[in-house]
Amino acid sequence: MERVLTELTPECEFTAQMYASGYEKKEIASIKCRAISTINNQLQEAFRILHVRNGRELARKLYERMSGISFTMDFSPIGRTVVACSLLCVFSFSLYHEQSDMRRGRRARVETMERIRRVET
Repeated sequence: MERVLTELTPECEFTAQMYASGYEKKEIASIKCRAISTINNQLQEAFRILHVRNGRELARKLYERMSGISFTMDFSPIGRTVVACSLLCVFSFSLYHEQSDMRRGRRARVETMERIRRVET
């Protein structure tokens, strides 16, 4: 892996990159032949130096550095309103279609039961 988080030691950076990539602490410890406590210490040190609070922020910082693009969620109030309304529309339509699919399924079961009853009589 290429050095991206250069303020960390190479060993600590490798651990941080693996963790940000989705590896569990136990897996990292196994791959690096280290104790889980060592991995925990390296991650805590990386969090402290990089000023991040958790793995999600660590991953964001890593991918921002790799891509050169800053990922922010700072939208204007109008932008937040547009996003919220768009999501509300999407969820409303999906709920409407889900309910209509359920009604169609119920109708199909009723029709099947009616056919079965006709055949039996």
